[in-house]
Parts: sequence; C-alpha cells; structure tokens
Amino acid sequence: MRDKASWMEAARSNPDALTVDEFLAFTHPESSAANQLALVDELYDKFDRDGDELLTEDEFAVLQTEGNEDETVVVRQDENERRAEFRKSVDLNGDGRADRRELLHYVAPQSPRHSEHEAEALLALADGDHDNMLSLDEILAHPDLFLKSKMVDTGRSFHDEF
Repeated sequence: MRDKASWMEAARSNPDALTVDEFLAFTHPESSAANQLALVDELYDKFDRDGDELLTEDEFAVLQTEGNEDETVVVRQDENERRAEFRKSVDLNGDGRADRRELLHYVAPQSPRHSEHEAEALLALADGDHDNMLSLDEILAHPDLFLKSKMVDTGRSFHDEF
C-alpha cells in the first residue's frame, strides 16, 4: 500500500507509467524538486506569520500555536537553538531573512545540517562521561547505534526496503 501511494504521488502525467523525473521522485522522494518545493511551502505555512514569503529569525525561532479565537500561545522552547540554526543554516546571505532559494537549500537532503544533526544525536546518545567527545570505548559500547546511523548506512536513510 505504501508503494502504491508513493507511485500515485509520483505519477503526475500518467497513472500507469512514470517519466524519468517521476521515477526519480518515486525512488528518491527526498530529492524530488516537487517534494522540496512542498516542504518550503509547509515552512511558509507554519512560520511566515506576515505572509511576505520571507522568514525572519523571529518567525523561525519563536513558535506559535493557535488557540481559541483570540488566544495564541507563544512557545519559546529551544528558541536560542532555533535562532542559531537560522543564522547558520537558513539565512545563507546573512540579511536576517530567508527567501525561497535559501529555504530550498535548507530542506535539500544534501544540506550539511542533516549530517550535523545526526552527529549531535550520536554524541548525545553515546557520550557516557558527558565530556562532549567520543572515546573509542564509548563508540564500541554502542555498535548498533553507529552501524545503523544515517552517516554510516546511507542506503537506510533513503530506502527503508534494505
């Protein structure tokens, strides 16, 4: 059923056949331009509060959830981390705003932020003595964690059928 749904998503021109681009979207949805554009649109829907199609650091960092009628809740959890991520990974030209081009780079699977997040997660999970460094013993104590990591097993990152 999952494969059929993926096929139907990719088959835009003919439901019974895929073009080369559609086949790539079917087998590698993470690299599909249409999927990446959809992710950017979702970012705008979620964060672009003034609707100008430019994300500011405040819009990206300060999360808001809608409540009843006039009630809006501001969530400041990890705001400093989100601000740092905006400056480092989203706002590529440093002008304080992220346009569609910058957001496309941000969501692209080739973006270095994905491997940075994976490395941070591995460090947090395996750093037993909390010195922000991994020793050989700490790595050997968690072999499955590292061998199943997206950084080591890249096929698993893109193809869960392996």
